[in-house]
Amino acid sequence: MKYTALAPGTCGELLQGFIDDQDFLINSPIPFFAKASVTLNKNSNLMEPLEESKYSKINKIIKKIFSHFNMNEKVSLNLEIDSNIPRGKGLASSTAELTAVLLALSKALNKSLSDNEITNLLISVDHSSDGVFLPGISYINHLKGNIYKKFKYIPSLSFIIIDSGGEVSTQKFDRNLARYISIKNENSLRSALKMIKEGFMTKNIHFIAKAATLSAKINQNVLYKDPLDTLIKGTKDFGGLGVNCAHTGTVLGVMFDHNSTDQNRLLDRVHSLIHPLTILGVFPLISGSRLIN
Repeated sequence: MKYTALAPGTCGELLQGFIDDQDFLINSPIPFFAKASVTLNKNSNLMEPLEESKYSKINKIIKKIFSHFNMNEKVSLNLEIDSNIPRGKGLASSTAELTAVLLALSKALNKSLSDNEITNLLISVDHSSDGVFLPGISYINHLKGNIYKKFKYIPSLSFIIIDSGGEVSTQKFDRNLARYISIKNENSLRSALKMIKEGFMTKNIHFIAKAATLSAKINQNVLYKDPLDTLIKGTKDFGGLGVNCAHTGTVLGVMFDHNSTDQNRLLDRVHSLIHPLTILGVFPLISGSRLIN
């Protein structure tokens, strides 16, 4: 029998930083899914690892799952990964793929995992977790696994996602510099955090977008993205609410209210502003989720 699970990627983060000696982010899940399918063959005792150069983390997470459940690894496992989420861009490709594998394999083994168990397994392999499997929009410590808040309100917010170029390895990201910049901009970061919390609590999409844009501006001192200011200023009169970013990646997201904005007009404007850079797509903000069949 085949067991399939899907996990969403993200458009960077709505907010990310370091306050009171704690790393944190507020994620931004989008319907850009990674899918994992697992089939167990009880007639064989051989588990073939996936191509190590491409799927080393997935091979590690499989071993971690068997160890977590105190199970023998000598089982025939056919694993298929289907994901078009670009890597090294800040779209949570790694978290999405690993989460999908975790969910599909645990289902195939007839085991269940709590939110904390999933988080800890992900961090043990990837050293961070974007919390894409948590329902709602999550405010978390992505490095330690603390879950501070799950916002239930999902605003009518969409992203036109632009790749500003290059790739960033999360493993090689200069976290000490990022923390230093957060401390240096502590007042602004605290204001952004307060504003986005209020935005979710009062269902104010403008507060959420404004806070996300402030966080992206602060992050320019960590990972500079040339189109940011041009996009913020150049899309305002076309329905743009601001621009968020991947704080450890290359993408930017022009935010707009998909219930009240002429998307095609805004998209044309973005094209004119960033050409010849690539637009990766247009995606709405969704609740974090775990879909298992």
